[in-house]
Amino acid sequence: MRRYILSLSLFLTLCVLISISYTEARGSELLLEELDKQINEYRPDTKYKDDPFALVTIKEALIAAKEGNYGIGACLIREVDGSVVEKGHNEVFMPYFRIDRHAEMVTMTKYENSQKTEKPNVDGLVLFTSLECCPMCLTRLISAGVPKVYYVASDPIAGMIHLYDNMPPLWQVIAIGRQYGPAECSPELKKLANEIFLLTREALDEKLK
Repeated sequence: MRRYILSLSLFLTLCVLISISYTEARGSELLLEELDKQINEYRPDTKYKDDPFALVTIKEALIAAKEGNYGIGACLIREVDGSVVEKGHNEVFMPYFRIDRHAEMVTMTKYENSQKTEKPNVDGLVLFTSLECCPMCLTRLISAGVPKVYYVASDPIAGMIHLYDNMPPLWQVIAIGRQYGPAECSPELKKLANEIFLLTREALDEKLK
């Protein structure tokens, strides 16, 4: 009888855990659907000059979250006409694990591979990212020579742009004359960018521990 009760208890515990996991997964799925709807219905606000580009990064961020990656997207645009040169999203976990495949890194790799030159020309290009650059990505962008980098949502615990003065002196010297800071976009887009990022962040952070 005792063995039966123990087995039943374990079985019920397992059922509860499965139910919780399903509920959480379904909740995330529904939230993604709602975010998808909000993004598709959003129209760039003419009061904010960076709204169109911020929206591109957010759409890429949503793709990343749906794939099981960190919800971060980026795009590289030509400032003179606003044309999108390249875009990409975080691919750290899917399709397979590559810790360096942050959204900015993926986007820059696409551009550099398309140029196939000793030093790709980045004059007049601007990189937008849905989340403030981490130290690795900011260093890559400085090394690549991108003259302007703007983010939609700030990242107070992992972002490097707001801590730019703490960058090693060499990188600060290389980056003289360049611009790094928040994009001029609507509060609504900033909120969407942050929500998409937070949707998968906690679970994925646990995988890295």
